[in-house]
Amino acid sequence: MKNKQAFTLIELLVVVLIIGILAAVALPQYQKAVEKSKASQALTLLKSVAQAYEAHHLASGEYATSFDELAVDIPWTGDTLFLSNAKDTRSNSDWSLQIQNNGGWVNFQMARLTGKYQGAGFVYIFETSSGAVQNEIVCFDWTSGANVLCDTNLPAGAYCEELLGGTVSVGASGRYYTLPN
Repeated sequence: MKNKQAFTLIELLVVVLIIGILAAVALPQYQKAVEKSKASQALTLLKSVAQAYEAHHLASGEYATSFDELAVDIPWTGDTLFLSNAKDTRSNSDWSLQIQNNGGWVNFQMARLTGKYQGAGFVYIFETSSGAVQNEIVCFDWTSGANVLCDTNLPAGAYCEELLGGTVSVGASGRYYTLPN
């Protein structure tokens, strides 16, 4: 009679347990990498829109109130709002890009519409009467506010500081973050 060697049930359970532990550790890191990729794509589009907006303002002397006035291709066709008072909006399933031009504030808001980081995103402030940082993209993570689509359970800094490595901007009430270069 030949002596057959096989795995015992205990050995198989240990292997399955080890695979489960590795998967539990790896999944959050994978999700962070996916979110960072989405953030990178959003930032690239926002930078292109900001450059086109500045070029439009220099050429015409007026502030654009519609993305159609800008010489940039925005591949999104949706109109889901993040802030209810936008002048114009373009969105896809993940992001909403909006022009804000409200008496002293001219900026672009790009915010997450869904998922764990709903309400987080980026703002490019073109002109302001309040002394806020201008002509720079900053990160924000809103967790509350009138007329704002956001996740009220998102802790301050969860997106900008923890995920993207931003630092709190001076005088921004802990909501705006400077991103690393």
